[in-house]
Amino acid sequence: MKSITSKNKELYILGISSILITLFLFFIDEGNYDFNWTAEPFVWVIFLIYAVPIFLGQLLLSKVVLKNISQTRRIILSILIGTAIGMTFTIGILLIGFLK
Repeated sequence: MKSITSKNKELYILGISSILITLFLFFIDEGNYDFNWTAEPFVWVIFLIYAVPIFLGQLLLSKVVLKNISQTRRIILSILIGTAIGMTFTIGILLIGFLK
């Protein structure tokens, strides 16, 4: 079994956090407060449309902007600010698509 290095640990944490944040958003979507959406395959595609940009926003912030601070602070700030960046990007792209 491979050991988890410090670099891989950060990737795992960012990946898991982006999945958990997206699961939470889908859980509260439109006031349903359930996971019935998981039974529909197409909704998983939509799930990825949200989860991947959140992860990429976190990763970009961690590797480019916050590369010179401690790992713990970098992870926390990447989760908080990177999530906002990823969500803003996703919503912006979706709004541009709807406004055309």
